[in-house]
Amino acid sequence: MRICYDYQIFAAQRYGGITRYFVEIASRISQFPGTDLRILAPLYRSKLLQEKRNVLPVVGTYFSGAFTRASGLCMGVGSIYSKASSRWYRPDIVHETYYSPTKTVSSATKCVITVHDMVAEQFPDPPSRPPGIFPARKAAFERADHLICVSQNTRADLIRLYGVDTAKVSVIPLGSSIVPSTSPPLPIEEPFFLYVGSRWGYKNFSGLMDAFHQSNLHKSHKIICFGGDGFTDRELQRLHDLDLPLDRFEIIDGNDDLLSRYYASAVALVYPSLYEGFGIPLVEAMECSCPVLCGKSSSLPEVAGDAASYFDASDPSSIAEAMVKIANSPDGRQLLIRKGKDRVRQFSWDKCSQQTYAVYEKLLSDR
Repeated sequence: MRICYDYQIFAAQRYGGITRYFVEIASRISQFPGTDLRILAPLYRSKLLQEKRNVLPVVGTYFSGAFTRASGLCMGVGSIYSKASSRWYRPDIVHETYYSPTKTVSSATKCVITVHDMVAEQFPDPPSRPPGIFPARKAAFERADHLICVSQNTRADLIRLYGVDTAKVSVIPLGSSIVPSTSPPLPIEEPFFLYVGSRWGYKNFSGLMDAFHQSNLHKSHKIICFGGDGFTDRELQRLHDLDLPLDRFEIIDGNDDLLSRYYASAVALVYPSLYEGFGIPLVEAMECSCPVLCGKSSSLPEVAGDAASYFDASDPSSIAEAMVKIANSPDGRQLLIRKGKDRVRQFSWDKCSQQTYAVYEKLLSDR
């Protein structure tokens, strides 16, 4: 089977979860017997793809430029040269890495697209834009031979919003790239709750700030934010309004090993997001023996099962209650850790890759 992954996400992102998803599955599927795999990315920006180039067959050149229109340049080069590259490679399957309205390689190739979430449709950015579908995405979904969704919730949202044929949509859960660290434990001076990822509007970091204030836990605990940029003026103003000292919050960045150490040392992961297509930090936390506190909406219960303490993410008092409960219950904390260890066995990149390859096989057998 000749498989290619196109240039789109590798040209657009230097870092990002979607890039990691494709690198993880491509590195595994490329090892399957009888598989000839290529990543056709004529000019790419992805640091992760560059780091993995020794184990992945990449057709293209790494571009390190960081100016404003670098992504546009790489996307433009990709759109020009990918079809030409595919003519000599002649893949059986193209797994497109984002939502192009037209095919990115030769028209005879079977096309698969993975749908990660419906965030942009339901949580517009900027907020002044009304919720709704995107014509370019609709065109991509309609022309695809098969669509993979990362959760049942994302599948339901995709069908509801875009009206796609249910017969051509599969659900394949994601895995975690993080493993428990073998490094020494972190030197922890104060107990802390862990928040992972960006703090965009639907991620509901503002709700967590309100909950931290209501719980009074800021007198004894900190919140460590792993990843994301520095606090915005709006966030700083909110901390001031709540009379929350800035030194009760800390923003940390680093590699997967450091993140796993923070997971292992935290009182709990607090995940106040209002909507997720999947929620990889939940799986990462369970893998690293970190209790999970999260909202009970969208895909999160589907991922965490009985291995989380749930709250109403739209209600800061509900978040505060869950935080206070876990902070005061060592036994409850250990119970969530044990349940998480059982739950996390359902999710792995190996399973994700095998199920994805099965989709490719079925598409080709139906020709």
